[in-house]
Amino acid sequence: MPFSDEPWESPESDLDAAQFCAVCLIDANPAGEDKIKALCKLPIRKTPGGPYSRSALRNAAGRIFQMTGVDAATRKQAAKRLVALMRESGIQVTSAALLQLAGVLPERK
Repeated sequence: MPFSDEPWESPESDLDAAQFCAVCLIDANPAGEDKIKALCKLPIRKTPGGPYSRSALRNAAGRIFQMTGVDAATRKQAAKRLVALMRESGIQVTSAALLQLAGVLPERK
């Protein structure tokens, strides 16, 4: 997959709702309904089909724990995809919490 090192700025204001949701890790919009930007979280591309931004991936890794209104299963699925993309892009994943959320490390007891 292509990755970019360009400076990161969320593309939310440049895209319509459907486009914005397409560049996000999480799209919590009900299937078949019009897209609402507020239900899409953690953008990782500037445009649909564009390269993944390494800066956006790092940003998402920090913000995944700050999101509200996202159920645990959706958060875990996003974490799995995020960790996979980070590794593929050459970013070393050092956050034990992110790796645990993604199911890569066992949970601490």
